[in-house]
Amino acid sequence: MSVPEWWRPLCRWQFVLLLAIFTYFGLTTASGPHIPQYNDKLMHFLGYGVAGWSITVALPGWPVWQRLLVLVVYSTGIEVIQHFLPPRTFSLGDILANVSGALLGIGSAELARRLAPNLSRALLER
Repeated sequence: MSVPEWWRPLCRWQFVLLLAIFTYFGLTTASGPHIPQYNDKLMHFLGYGVAGWSITVALPGWPVWQRLLVLVVYSTGIEVIQHFLPPRTFSLGDILANVSGALLGIGSAELARRLAPNLSRALLER
């Protein structure tokens, strides 16, 4: 199965859009109806699990460590900026939840690539 030429650019744009959404929710100072209130650490974990898959689909040729580094630096940057945006605060727990989720997302995408190469080829082809 061949991947159409437009597929990889579309995957990259979806990753950029995901980061834009994360940036908005991460840096908005006013909570309201646009920010649902759930278990904070679970939301960080699940969100970065999705980001791990997203970056793998967008940049499948990048080594695992580079994809993880992008998400760790991004996550840490958002947390540092939050320190300067009261009532937001810096949270090492959020970073740990983000990194754990990113590891799960990237790791499960890599596992899918190895265990189901025919099924994952369109999404994860290098």
